[in-house]
Amino acid sequence: MPVQAHFRIAPYREGMNLSLQQLRGFVAVAEERHFGRAAARLNMTQPPLTRQIQALERALDVVLFERTGRGARITAAGRVFLDHCHRVLALLDAAPTATRRAAEGRTGTLRLAFTAIGAYAILADVLDLVKRHLPDVTVELTELVSPDQFAALSELRIDLGLVRPPIPEGYASLLVHSEDLVLAVPSGHPLAHDDADAPVALTDVADDYIGYSPEGSRYLHDICAAMIGVDRYAVSQLTSQVPTMLALVRAGLGCALIPRSIMTMGVHGVRYRELAPADAHSVTLHACWSPDSPNPALQRLVDVLSQERSGGGCEIGHMRR
Repeated sequence: MPVQAHFRIAPYREGMNLSLQQLRGFVAVAEERHFGRAAARLNMTQPPLTRQIQALERALDVVLFERTGRGARITAAGRVFLDHCHRVLALLDAAPTATRRAAEGRTGTLRLAFTAIGAYAILADVLDLVKRHLPDVTVELTELVSPDQFAALSELRIDLGLVRPPIPEGYASLLVHSEDLVLAVPSGHPLAHDDADAPVALTDVADDYIGYSPEGSRYLHDICAAMIGVDRYAVSQLTSQVPTMLALVRAGLGCALIPRSIMTMGVHGVRYRELAPADAHSVTLHACWSPDSPNPALQRLVDVLSQERSGGGCEIGHMRR
């Protein structure tokens, strides 16, 4: 005749309330294996502690301890409950410190946007500052042209942008980078084989220039157009993406003025020449943010950027030769 096993399923108790005092009392008894020693550890008498454990067992509908003449032995169910109590109490103990660190901007998330050209100039330097000064802050990166960054800042979709001027009213900003423009020429161009160390005058360039699109790169477009004359742009070859611009230079379709940091791309078939002092011009990059941002990590990064700039006496990632 088969043996029938009978199992008792404890009812689910919706809204069960377990107090922090009960959890700490249970952990003390489990670790001391004795109600008297646990009570002394908690600076209380034994009867209230015993009642706490009894109330906890009734609430859970399990036996947590087997009472022995010498103390208390935890049950299998009690060991499982102890593991959870350790995790809960550890989280509770860490919560105040974690909360203060978040309020101080030492933890959290920074949403950082940058332009494609700005990425070559300064992005690595900014990320290095975050790593050194805000090691527990997570950075989310987004590539956007400057106008789109201003829109994202106004809607608080990003915290900090690395943008080109002009900076619209209503934003806070800090100059973080300045670098000279250099001339990119095709490797087969006469200027690529002339005295490579001698500066080049813009008047020496007889070819059309490949220009920046006024829609995507207004700042660089206006500067370069003023330097060389907008009528010298190869109008059919306007672009806001530097890799595309250098591909056009490599194809022999013209020369281009680019920020010095772009030279690190090392594009095969393109040579770079310094500009004569009379033609030299620098371009700038700014850290920009909304004063309405509620992110404490943002203000901490702004403080780091300000200190880095003032302490070093120059812009971050300075690229002047």
